[in-house]
Amino acid sequence: MSERRSTIRRLLVLATLLFGVRVEAQSPMDESQVKAMFVYNFLKFVEWPADTSLRAKDPFVVVIIGEGATADATERFLETKTIGERPLVVRRIDWDESLTGARAAFVVERDAKRLRRILSAAASAGVLTIGEGESFATRGGVIGLLVEDRKVRFDVDTSAAQNAHLRVSSKLLALTRNVRSSERSGAQ
Repeated sequence: MSERRSTIRRLLVLATLLFGVRVEAQSPMDESQVKAMFVYNFLKFVEWPADTSLRAKDPFVVVIIGEGATADATERFLETKTIGERPLVVRRIDWDESLTGARAAFVVERDAKRLRRILSAAASAGVLTIGEGESFATRGGVIGLLVEDRKVRFDVDTSAAQNAHLRVSSKLLALTRNVRSSERSGAQ
């Protein structure tokens, strides 16, 4: 029963974030802080393939690729968090570094060639990719954050998730602005 309550509590928090937080100058939280909260909540609603080499208390590694206010806010926000029993470990890496050991990557990279390389490596390594901008989830990223009507929203590319052998919860998909399939849209 407590697992069910925990899931319901997480959904309520995510729904509040999605529908209740406006990005405004007077708001005590700025856009980058709200996006950081979204990144954390996404981690709770994605399933990775079973990895027999991981022990129950091994860290859950999130890498941040790129620079900017949202990357900084995400790093600060995630530093003290856990995913289940696993401590969350945040590492900053360059776009051409290995994703070995990472479970998720927050990508702030604008160069199209570099982004393609990052997304390809992430899919091969089974890494969840989260980035900013409306086109992120159409270019091979799994989850793209964007601001619409002064609210933070997100799109999900289910093909990109499948390519990385990830399963996005139907509860999360129900809250997305757009669910896309890059294979259908022809994006690469």
